[in-house]
Amino acid sequence: MKTRVRAIIASLMLAIWTPVAAQTPAFDGRGWVVGHQQRNANESLTEYVLPGQTVDNWRELVTSTVFFQPVPVEKLVDQIHTLMSKDCPSLVWNVIRRDAKTIVFEWRDSGCGGDEPQTELDRVTIEKDGLYRLAYAVKTKAPLSPDRRKQWLAILDQVPLAEGRVGRQEPLARPAAAPPAAEPSTPAQKLSNEQLAAGIRAAGWPCVAPVKSELKGLTSEPGPKGRFVVYAVECANAQRYTALVDPTGAITSFPPLPK
Repeated sequence: MKTRVRAIIASLMLAIWTPVAAQTPAFDGRGWVVGHQQRNANESLTEYVLPGQTVDNWRELVTSTVFFQPVPVEKLVDQIHTLMSKDCPSLVWNVIRRDAKTIVFEWRDSGCGGDEPQTELDRVTIEKDGLYRLAYAVKTKAPLSPDRRKQWLAILDQVPLAEGRVGRQEPLARPAAAPPAAEPSTPAQKLSNEQLAAGIRAAGWPCVAPVKSELKGLTSEPGPKGRFVVYAVECANAQRYTALVDPTGAITSFPPLPK
């Protein structure tokens, strides 16, 4: 099961993924291993689990996300907060530390969106070569103990750039850009602006006509019913969305990562 922030980050990062290798930081010395890893030309995601656990069945999880373009820290954290607050009245959110380069925050809830109660500590740092997010999550009904909270806040500070940068200063190499996806061939996948707007509104997002859309291509990885068609959609209320359309015409939509 995903953390709620992992699900939000995954949606904000348009996914046309290829596997990559990574160095595993020691963290607290309990034998963390890479449980899942994906990367494209713009972002990368690595999730670390303890022995005997997986990214789908975990009690504790460390997540490292790298945006190769240095997107604004404030905007990213604000959007995470906004999306997490939606339909989650039990969310408790606290910004621990904030400066020009780094925001450290924590959150916990009593279980939202079908997930178990969780607590998470996050650190987001902007560097010249991109933006780095490192987070520790644990499934628990109670807040972290003071000792564990202090320990993991120290770990987040000691491992500022977890993914491929531990103990090194050279920039993280970017993978080659994926080739353009082919034009969709299934008629049901080619939706009108009105259909896209209706799908966005059905997902709970505001989208006022007139609407403009741009076909981006197909995802390289299929969903349960096949590959998704990707649209960039702009509504008259200045809202922009990414819309994923499966072969049946079903639409999944979410706001893009702020620039």
